[in-house]
Amino acid sequence: MSNCGVLRTCALVLAGCATARPIEAPAPLPAEETPAAPPLAPVPQQGARGDASSVNGPEGLVALCEVLRDEASMTFPGNAVEQARAVESHAQARQAAMAASYVTTIPAAGFAFRGYELGERRLILDTNRGLVLGDGAELLMSSKEPAPGFALSPDSADHILAQTAAGKVGLRLVFRPAGSELRPDACMWLGGGRVVKMETELVGSALVAVDGTVLSRGDTGEYADPSIAAPVRSPRVRVRKPRTSDGREVPANTAAVLALLAEAARPCYERTLSVRPALRGTLVLAIRIGGGGRVEGPHVEMSSLGDDALASCVVGAAAKAVIGGASPGQRFSVPLEFGSADD
Repeated sequence: MSNCGVLRTCALVLAGCATARPIEAPAPLPAEETPAAPPLAPVPQQGARGDASSVNGPEGLVALCEVLRDEASMTFPGNAVEQARAVESHAQARQAAMAASYVTTIPAAGFAFRGYELGERRLILDTNRGLVLGDGAELLMSSKEPAPGFALSPDSADHILAQTAAGKVGLRLVFRPAGSELRPDACMWLGGGRVVKMETELVGSALVAVDGTVLSRGDTGEYADPSIAAPVRSPRVRVRKPRTSDGREVPANTAAVLALLAEAARPCYERTLSVRPALRGTLVLAIRIGGGGRVEGPHVEMSSLGDDALASCVVGAAAKAVIGGASPGQRFSVPLEFGSADD
């Protein structure tokens, strides 16, 4: 049985003694009841990194912690034989769940940064505080693990901080439950069950925009992007989900003409790769369309490239571009993804 199948079975068993609450407005959990969340759905990760199950908000963490409960602290219905079988089934599900990986997104209000390392150009996550999924649900990172850092230039880090303060950046985490020799239960239930906390082992992390676009990957954990160290063999620049200046999606035909900016940026990228052969990342370019489709006032809104020379080159190339089919006066935010076609 797969990890996701095990979790679904356990969630269905728990549903018989639980009451579901809507995820949109989670409320504190009374001591005498625990809500049943929907089964944890598989979320595919890239390449050989394996699969992780999604933990959606406080309800998802509660459901996972129920699967991870130590069977010695639980009661099972039925006669002695039925109870023994239920205990064995739960123990198998718990062991499988302990070995599995999970993915969740921490909202902007649920995490903070410890500081910025100017020399290494890294924005450091604060792991001394809990990472809050929502009311009454937290993930705790082991103090033995190094705090994740995100490679960002000072200007980009400043932009990320401002966007986080505005609630527009989330922290995507991939984690495993961290077992404890002192505590048989994988989760801590506090306040009569109204608060649940889980100590975790970091597998990977990323800062993401509200639409899920990865702004910067963390540099620790198993999912720290291995491609960062691999040379780019087939350079490619592509436009990812351009939006209007007020955040609306653009029509497909407009997105297609904005792809011209990727072609304009490619020579800049190829020259930079001769010096930094493994450079990858995303640069978000803000532009205004002038008369005749000319690009006016291009500037960098955010960049995870950590290369100011490349950013300046891209801005200069964009300033010479002509975007046919776009109306004068329109403003766009255009994410440009720099990487290899083989990634």
